[in-house]
Amino acid sequence: MYRVLCDNKVLHDIRDEEYMLLEPKISLELNKTGNFDFSILPRHPNADVINKLKSKIEVYEDSELLFAGRSLTDEIDFQRTGQIACEGELAFLLDSVQRKNIFRTNKFQPISSNIDIFKNIIAEHNQQVEDSKKFTIGTIDIDRVDKINNFDANYEKTWDLINTNFIEKYPGYLRVRYQNGVRYLDYVKQYGKVSNQVIRFGENLLDLKKYTKAENIKTAIIPMGGGNVTIKNATGHNGTDYIYNQSAVDLYGWIFEKVDFPDASDPNTLFQKAQEYLKSCINLAITIELTAVDLHMIDVDINAIRLGDLVPCVSQQHGLLSTMGDVSTYYLVSKYEIDLENPANNKIVLGRTISSLTDKVAGTSNLTNIVQGMAGSVNTAVNTANNAANTAEQVKVEMDAVTNKLWPVYSIYINTVNVNPMTFLGGEWVPFGTGKTLVGVDTNQQEFNVVEKSGGHKEVQNHSHSFSGKANWVNLQGGMNNLVGQDANWGMTAQGNGIVTNKGDSSFYYPSSKGNSTKAQDGFWINASHEHSLTGTVGAYGTGTGKNLPPYITVYFWKRTK
Repeated sequence: MYRVLCDNKVLHDIRDEEYMLLEPKISLELNKTGNFDFSILPRHPNADVINKLKSKIEVYEDSELLFAGRSLTDEIDFQRTGQIACEGELAFLLDSVQRKNIFRTNKFQPISSNIDIFKNIIAEHNQQVEDSKKFTIGTIDIDRVDKINNFDANYEKTWDLINTNFIEKYPGYLRVRYQNGVRYLDYVKQYGKVSNQVIRFGENLLDLKKYTKAENIKTAIIPMGGGNVTIKNATGHNGTDYIYNQSAVDLYGWIFEKVDFPDASDPNTLFQKAQEYLKSCINLAITIELTAVDLHMIDVDINAIRLGDLVPCVSQQHGLLSTMGDVSTYYLVSKYEIDLENPANNKIVLGRTISSLTDKVAGTSNLTNIVQGMAGSVNTAVNTANNAANTAEQVKVEMDAVTNKLWPVYSIYINTVNVNPMTFLGGEWVPFGTGKTLVGVDTNQQEFNVVEKSGGHKEVQNHSHSFSGKANWVNLQGGMNNLVGQDANWGMTAQGNGIVTNKGDSSFYYPSSKGNSTKAQDGFWINASHEHSLTGTVGAYGTGTGKNLPPYITVYFWKRTK
């Protein structure tokens, strides 16, 4: 599991979606500062903690530190997404300069070897920078050259001085290493470990390229020693000021170069050094570069490959026949690209250089013979390659079978990363259910009775309801007895109107048409009833549309079609 920290604050952790970077990628290369690029959303809780050139950015795989460095540049796009570029800790060597004549002061005397000079260069760097950029000298494993008396600097950047006077001259690699909380700077011939994971054709070998460079070819050199010493008077020489290789001249013609050997103060020493140098000038540098996948990304039980590791490679088709246990036939991991968002995209670049007078030996068939000879056994190497090819094909078939069982055609794959599963599962996949939730099929409900049936609304639409009905008044009945009044005047002639005014009489009189009253029986009854018919429409409440969204979280759905 990958984690990214900025000054010990979390920038990336896949266990919390709020703390996730976009497209975080690391690129590591031998004798390069390395870089780490990513994007960060404005809503990220720690989006504002990254300080250019000051903050320490660290990338871990579990507890292993993969990258450490600082933020170098940033930019913000239209969506306010921050684009961050980081450089590795070797870039700290760009923050100091090496003053002229500094290696001749009493402070650094005596200087007797290139190792002493390297130590002094780092000491001068440490004096100019803050503690967070200082290095402690660690392992120094380079070819030692003694009695260097005239090395000097001229205000170069520390990185430039080391690159020119060490990386380009002495076989080795700069390496930043942490141990017990101390940051060490090493200069070593073997950067990483010897890996037991094999790069095989048909399994994890992706690509192969061959480079042949002739620009460094020199067939004759004019050596010049300290104090303008030449080789004219060297013992066993023909009295000229140059040496040459006849075979190289026959192939490429005369190609001269003057070469300085300031440490050679006599003709014989100069002649010896010139002969050794010429051997490296007449051969072509034939470089084989491989691109492969680290199987650790697929199976955690397989040991991971790291930058600088030596890895065996087997491909009979390309003449790659490393012999297990013979490190001289292994390939060096010179570059490693890590995709934190999609580890299946991780790639490693391996290289090896063969020195030869002619590039004809670099053909597939002849190169096979060379590598087989180095391996020591042609038959064993061929058998190994054949078995590897067969095994690779078998592994591929088995992996496809597993994929087909776990994700058969018409399966749905869910991920929080927008990467087509075809890149790591095979088959063909299309986006599925974009902007929709998934509901299980239920044949008892019409809305959900068949697969991939779509429906529903994200918003509630305005609507109205009509209604009709009747309202009835209840029939009222009542009787009155012992009413008072006699010969009462009801006022109006209509029957039933008026009041009784006389008291003490229990009789009840109806009014006549002439104003006279007719005596009736005691008491009377009242009957009353009626009804109303009602119709109308109930409209929607308010204006616009209402939301109908349950609590949700978004993911990417993919459907396998083949």
